[in-house]
Amino acid sequence: MIRYLMAFILVAVGIHAATVWYLPRLAMKTAMARFEESGLTVNEIAHVPPTDETSRRVVRPSPDLLYSVCILDLSGGPVRIRAAGWDGYMSLSLFAANTDNVAAFNNSQIAGDISVTIGQNGVASVALGSERGIALIRRLAVDDASMARADAVRREGDICEGADPS
Repeated sequence: MIRYLMAFILVAVGIHAATVWYLPRLAMKTAMARFEESGLTVNEIAHVPPTDETSRRVVRPSPDLLYSVCILDLSGGPVRIRAAGWDGYMSLSLFAANTDNVAAFNNSQIAGDISVTIGQNGVASVALGSERGIALIRRLAVDDASMARADAVRREGDICEGADPS
């Protein structure tokens, strides 16, 4: 009886460990596939339309935030991201392929543009920890006028592109 119990416990622990390891990667892979299906290309900034009740590309998106996203692919080398400065709240978050939030910057830490180079193995200012990931830029825009200004700022100044590895 003890052997069966021990075998059951070992199998349960193995299944649990595999699930904890695999599910975040599956979630991120699914999110990236959905972004790519909607026409986004890797290492290019995409500006998401203002959020409404039908928006669900991002889990529980806020209608007061204007989102821009970049699917990161470091297979060709480091990637540079710039979130153009904004007079209200803004943030840049970087997520690895396993959903880890590896870095987050906001306008209370950095005045003006937030600019980082993402890479692997100490090649850049931020190590992603995986070959693929997602960068998410958020700007607070509480009314139509600030939404229009935030949209103009991001379209003129946000960048996601391959960086010179040197």
